[in-house]
Amino acid sequence: MKVAAKKRTTGRIRKDRAATASPSSDVENAGHLIASNPGRMTPAKNTRSSRKCTVAKDISSHKITEFFQVRRSCRKTSKQINEEAKNALRDMVLKGSNERLLEVYKDVVKGRGIRTKINFDKGDFVVEYRGVMMEYSEAKVIEEQYSNDEEIGSYMYFFEHNNKKWCIDATKESPWKGRLINHSVLRPNLKTKVVEIDGSHHLILVANRPIAQGEELLYDYGDRSAETIAKNPWLVNT
Repeated sequence: MKVAAKKRTTGRIRKDRAATASPSSDVENAGHLIASNPGRMTPAKNTRSSRKCTVAKDISSHKITEFFQVRRSCRKTSKQINEEAKNALRDMVLKGSNERLLEVYKDVVKGRGIRTKINFDKGDFVVEYRGVMMEYSEAKVIEEQYSNDEEIGSYMYFFEHNNKKWCIDATKESPWKGRLINHSVLRPNLKTKVVEIDGSHHLILVANRPIAQGEELLYDYGDRSAETIAKNPWLVNT
């Protein structure tokens, strides 16, 4: 199975309004759960609001149990442990249980950002990037509308799954904190992955190293186009 994803936006963006996926990719079929790593996101046009848009690359094999810890027992088989891990991730994603473990804060330079209230280990599931799922053609029309209005920030994540292109649009203001995570190419502590749960796609953010309580959550938006860098030079130096 192949999964591709990319966040792409055009013009200027505010740092608290864009996000991207890591260039690496992974996939595993564990029952109804398939995990994968998207590729890259790019910012969009806006002076004070930001646009984000992503498109992922191909994915290699990856274990669901990596996303959180499951207590091992000599009485449990690897199949049982994997099933527990699959169900635990499913519950955390669908219930949004990690939202309460994160907090919104304001930075004088970047605007809104997200900090964690607890420690996370490398590989832990942290939060979902939630929004409206739509097909690629519909998303491109909406993206063009966003680009014509600098008052609207765009949080669009494009990805390819099973040879079909999709988009998660999280532009509309909501209580879901994943959409507010800021960019860093120099010190990201998260990476994005696509998981399939009960037939639906979900974009999740996973710790790529240990994260301490109170630390800001960051990931690389991934857009390296000359046009975007010219309008948003902070994408390569933060």
